[in-house]
Order: sequence, then C-alpha cells, then structure tokens
Amino acid sequence: MKTYTVTTEMTNSWQVRAEVGKHQLVIDQPAAGDTGPNPLDTFLFALAGCVSTIARMTAREQGFELRGIKVEVNGELNPAGLAGKPSTDPVGFKHIDIRADIDADLDEAGKQAFLELVCARCPVHDNLLRATPVNHQSR
Repeated sequence: MKTYTVTTEMTNSWQVRAEVGKHQLVIDQPAAGDTGPNPLDTFLFALAGCVSTIARMTAREQGFELRGIKVEVNGELNPAGLAGKPSTDPVGFKHIDIRADIDADLDEAGKQAFLELVCARCPVHDNLLRATPVNHQSR
C-alpha cells in the first residue's frame, strides 16, 4: 500500500495553495483572483492526466509506440447544489465524458479497446466509478 497526502491552505482570499512533492499548486476562483484553475477544472485535469499517463505506461508494456494522446474530459454540473439551492441533481458532476485522440498504429476498434484497458487501470477513473469511502472531521 502507498499513501498519498496533500495538505492545502487557504488564507484571506479564495486562493488555495499546496506544496505537492516539489511543486506548488494553486486553485482559485475566476471571479476572485484567477491565479489558478478552479477545483472542478483541476478535478477533470487530474482524470485526463491520469488517463494520459496510464496510456503511455500501457502502450510501453504492450510494445507499441504511442506517439501522442490528447484527452478531452467534459463534465456537466448543475451549480444549484454547490450554491446551496435545492436540486434533484447531484452536487457533483451529473456525467463525465472522456474522448481520446490516440496517435498510434491501431485501427479504431484497437484504439477503443486500448482506451477501455487504460481507463480500467486508471486510479482516478476507478475512484469515479466505484464509491470510495471519504471520512471527514474538523480539528
């Protein structure tokens, strides 16, 4: 098992900062300071980034050249819930669509099969498909 930990800090603005490994990450709100992407964009970026990384790893293992991959992730969200308004929609995304433009010597069926395998191995994708227990407490 491996544990990943991220600790964030928000001070007097909407900006949220974290030092993740050797990297500084910033999340912000466009209407506030717009010094970084918002949390929802960051969430979708994490999914696309994981799919891309697992694609590179899987292609290498399968012995073919992945010249490139462009992953587009779209999420549809009704902002009513996050704004504290009543809604029958989930607070999070109603659905998420992944489209991958795979630059490799595979036919269309091969590209689809490859993407299915990649998504099955992607931890971020897996966390979206299966409910992961999340515990929360204040200190």
